[in-house]
Amino acid sequence: MTSAPDRTPTRRRVLPAGESGSLWEVRPSCGIFAFRGTRLRLMVEDPSEVLFPTDCGLSLLNALDGAGAPVLEGVNALDIGAGSGLYSVALLAAGAERVTALDINPASVAQTVANVTANGLDRSRLTCVTSALEEYAPDERFDLVITNPPHLPHDPSYARTDGLETALVAGRGGRAVYDAVADRVDALLAPGGSLLMAHSSLADIPRTVAELTSRGYEAETLAVFEMDIPLLAYAEHMETLQLRLKELRAEGRAEFDGSRFTVHALLFRRPVRR
Repeated sequence: MTSAPDRTPTRRRVLPAGESGSLWEVRPSCGIFAFRGTRLRLMVEDPSEVLFPTDCGLSLLNALDGAGAPVLEGVNALDIGAGSGLYSVALLAAGAERVTALDINPASVAQTVANVTANGLDRSRLTCVTSALEEYAPDERFDLVITNPPHLPHDPSYARTDGLETALVAGRGGRAVYDAVADRVDALLAPGGSLLMAHSSLADIPRTVAELTSRGYEAETLAVFEMDIPLLAYAEHMETLQLRLKELRAEGRAEFDGSRFTVHALLFRRPVRR
């Protein structure tokens, strides 16, 4: 495993174990969250098609409420893996000039639009795109790219065909989308721009950091969150999934302790010139 960022995390939050140990007060299909002083509502019509935000995704927003977080007002942002529109809603509410919500799941479009509209935000500042990241070719670069990639390893025994598959599972090692983001970020992010990522310790954080810092990006850990591995959606195949994770840990590509893992809220700044 490659080395992690040298910078000491500004804060660490340990979420209690069990269903009550959540950044949501309950495990809902709709909920209220606060971001930068604004209370926002998020809902999911069909949780089997669009994943309701988990603590992994919520942790990045929590970190962005802290000191040292980047300016969001006036930015042109790309939300990779938009899902229910959690980040798109938060960015628009925080004053982003424009947000492009990208997701491979077609059901994401209607849900993101519904959540932006329900919060009274300007729909004209939102663009939704259904595409794989590898095939996405915008005619502009963004000031900010934000993402919470899927991070569970694939196994044929528990492969699914619904929206939860693309939201939770990403290739044999759980890194498919992390690798795609690292591969495409130079084409998507404007010089001087920022990449914000919720990165799971189940998917080799040091590898991502090493890849981007070798290309001149400055890496910073905004916060670290310890929480339960999200196994509920795969309860019937829990033993198989845990076995895959243990194999990755033995290979030095995953870090977790029992059923607990960490999510690092990472900020990568692209140099103005390379």
